[in-house]
Amino acid sequence: MVDSRAKGSRGEYIVRDLLRQFTGLDFERVPNSGALSYLKGDLYVPNRRNRFCIEVKNYEESPLSDKIFTNKSNYLVKWWEKIVQQANDQQQEPLLFFKYTRSKVYVCTINKPSNTEKYLYISWLDCYIALAEEWLDAEKVRFLND
Repeated sequence: MVDSRAKGSRGEYIVRDLLRQFTGLDFERVPNSGALSYLKGDLYVPNRRNRFCIEVKNYEESPLSDKIFTNKSNYLVKWWEKIVQQANDQQQEPLLFFKYTRSKVYVCTINKPSNTEKYLYISWLDCYIALAEEWLDAEKVRFLND
């Protein structure tokens, strides 16, 4: 049996290391799993003004399937709605990283990629999805507001 909390933590460490590699910033996991009222999401740069509220999901199956059109319980829909709300509450932009068993890491953002050639746009969620490594390499995203 898979321990979902351990799987979630592994996903957070994978994305944390990816962000450190591409940005040179010292990303850390949010203490207390986002239970602090003033700090939401899963990853952040301590003692800095973070532009994004970053959520990380590591799930067994891909959320990118035809069920996104017909199934309100699609995980991507739920994840995106949650991070958009948390980001709004924190006056930040939402940023969702996700992966599934043996997959690469994907990123979901409100910002249309300008240098990444391969991405999906989901109009009713108003989000763009790309492979995280390609997006981080091509877009040179500014993660801090200070």
